[in-house]
Amino acid sequence: MADDEKETHRIYELIFILSQVILIVLFGFCTTYGEGVHPAVIRPGKEEFTAKDLVQNYYPMFQDVHVMIFIGFGFLMVFLKTHAWTSVGFNMLIAAYCLQLTILVQGFWHQFIVEREFYKIEVDIQSLILGDFGAAAVLITFGALLGKISVFQLWILATLEIIFYGLNESIGAGLLQAVDMGGSMYVHTFGAYFGLAASFFFKPQKAIDDKE
Repeated sequence: MADDEKETHRIYELIFILSQVILIVLFGFCTTYGEGVHPAVIRPGKEEFTAKDLVQNYYPMFQDVHVMIFIGFGFLMVFLKTHAWTSVGFNMLIAAYCLQLTILVQGFWHQFIVEREFYKIEVDIQSLILGDFGAAAVLITFGALLGKISVFQLWILATLEIIFYGLNESIGAGLLQAVDMGGSMYVHTFGAYFGLAASFFFKPQKAIDDKE
């Protein structure tokens, strides 16, 4: 590996580390634990509802979605002969980053568009599921760009997509109350079209002429 490439990789590593530090700081100042973190908590006004019930209701769904994000998508992306192990590594890195970023960005958009007031974002099993949904949208986009972009370009793409994903979801599901089971509009369709649009951005004429 040339010295220039090593220096470039070091810069990318520092950017990834810095982005993670920023996320940690934002989680420290802008989030709080929600209901369901402590099993003895009882929701006010609903004596029969405990945090244990919340976990029992949502944990199977969280388990299924989480396994799909970190294992299902990872091995789904190994269809390129020379990109198999890279795909799994990219998937793990980007999914972990997007899960955290989605919780914050989606919470901020809901505060700005729906609630119109600032409050600390609650972190619980439901927010983790929503974070997985945001990561799923990015990984669907990843399928249209695999082998065409570097991990740093993918990081930039993921950051931008989560911002627009949170805006789209806040307007559609939060403001207009248009929801569907499984997030086919805000996750699958959004991720697919975002990926197609992004694929056109990367050397579109060469792709049209089939020169690569």
